[in-house]
Amino acid sequence: MSENQNQNFNSSGIPSTNSADPLNVNAGSPVVDNSPLPVKKAVPKTMEAKPAENKVVKLLEKNHLGMTLPEMAGGPRQLKRIRTLRPILAEAIKIGLVMPVSQRAGHTVYRLVKNLGPR
Repeated sequence: MSENQNQNFNSSGIPSTNSADPLNVNAGSPVVDNSPLPVKKAVPKTMEAKPAENKVVKLLEKNHLGMTLPEMAGGPRQLKRIRTLRPILAEAIKIGLVMPVSQRAGHTVYRLVKNLGPR
């Protein structure tokens, strides 16, 4: 240890309470923590809290019988819209909001899980 560090200890090896030393935390008066308390920030709502934000879920809420992907897009020729809805539909299936039920005209029919009942 250097000579400055040795000055902070008395002969028995216990840290001294020299109040002139700015590095000595325990010197003199008790330590008062004046830092503000941590403030909890508002947590943004997730997809599970607001399932209506999903376009596919909005469309399926209007039609309780279920819809195929081309029906959601507005027709089988709406390829651009079908391509944009496909990942949204996959996300809704992963979350568990939508479930494939049957087939209509060769396309899978999707229904909301909350609208599924006894068949």
